[in-house]
Amino acid sequence: MKIAKVAAIIVTWNKIKDVCLLIEDTNKLDLNGICLDIFVVDNASSDGTQAYIEEQYPQVKVLQTGENIGGSGGFSHGMKFLSKLNHDYIWLLDNDVRLDHQALLPLVETLQNYSEVGLVGSQIRKLEQPEIIQEIGSHLHPQKAHLKTYLGNSPILSTEKILADKPYLDVDICAAASLLFRRELIQQIGVFENYFLHFDDVEWCLRAKQAGWVVAAHPASIVWHCSPDFKHRPWISYYDERNLCYCWQKYQPQLLLKRLRLLFPKLIYYSLTARFFLVEIYLWGLEDFLQGVKGKIADDLPYQEYTLPEIITENSKVLVPSNIYYQNSQIKAWKELELNKKITLWYPPKKLLHQIYIWIISSFFKPVDLAIISCYQPEIFYLNLAKKVYFCTDSGYVQVNISLMNLLLNSLQVFYRLVKIYWQMSILVNKSVGAR
Repeated sequence: MKIAKVAAIIVTWNKIKDVCLLIEDTNKLDLNGICLDIFVVDNASSDGTQAYIEEQYPQVKVLQTGENIGGSGGFSHGMKFLSKLNHDYIWLLDNDVRLDHQALLPLVETLQNYSEVGLVGSQIRKLEQPEIIQEIGSHLHPQKAHLKTYLGNSPILSTEKILADKPYLDVDICAAASLLFRRELIQQIGVFENYFLHFDDVEWCLRAKQAGWVVAAHPASIVWHCSPDFKHRPWISYYDERNLCYCWQKYQPQLLLKRLRLLFPKLIYYSLTARFFLVEIYLWGLEDFLQGVKGKIADDLPYQEYTLPEIITENSKVLVPSNIYYQNSQIKAWKELELNKKITLWYPPKKLLHQIYIWIISSFFKPVDLAIISCYQPEIFYLNLAKKVYFCTDSGYVQVNISLMNLLLNSLQVFYRLVKIYWQMSILVNKSVGAR
């Protein structure tokens, strides 16, 4: 393999520990003659990221943005800077990935050996479940008006089985968690759209395909990344829905209305199960798309999150379903509270008749002071048992009003807003299709 000059871009915001682990991983890479330079784009972190990296890793160049401009803004900042230098390839890395020692070599070899390939991504495995594949690229999935990961949630397979005598996988999308591309792409197709985060890499890959480049993935390049399955942050849905709409408007406008039709029953169900705060995030993203809003959310979130000490008082009767109690992100906090005897965990019976009996009694007398329910895997039985109900997200606890009248009114409001959004989207789609 001939010598290649590669520049890695790592975008970060207040994740000094993760970035340092990643830098250490780059020092262990099998480079086989590759000249690798590391550039960390710091989005004005307040945890001392820039000073620490400059002191501990003098070989790493820190590019300071001066404000939090998200992953898309950070990558674009780095891409613009590197477009003026003389590297052959640029490697985009999420700040919280971990690298196999062979992570870079197959990517470089793919670009060197196959001139039709403009960018190539890695096999991404789940950091929390290292034996499970998260994805090896993605394809457009018109049936769901979304993306479908290749080999997502599959057990580990050998590179030979995955490739099946092909030199690489031809895909539609590769995640910027680990994505190598030719520097000339920046001059040809530009940098990321101002999405702040999520679907910026999707749009950019589709733009590269539109310009005639092959988007590839190579399973011999392995990285580990925190899976979305373990990130239950409601506000992420704002960027997911808004930015997916921008992608479809630009490349697949016929999928906009289909995506909205698929969201209808989901959002009505969320509303009927007291998760109106989650519905509000989706609607906010859709409405901002219709208004042409991009970048970072300008306003505060439409809900308030509390911590465990703020919602649990001493000697409270607290109902905690096992699907929360045994989550990795929650178990330490729950066990500490249980050991300190600040809460009494109460579990309902498993038999349906007993549950119905308790449900009826609970309509007149609440047996529990507080119920904490999973935001994404709720068990409806728990909603009627407590004086106060909180939904658990990955970052806190959101109190909800579960009165029947409130649920019905919220559901009607959601239906009205969805119909209004659908009508506005129909007009937009007709204009987009007519302009093509």
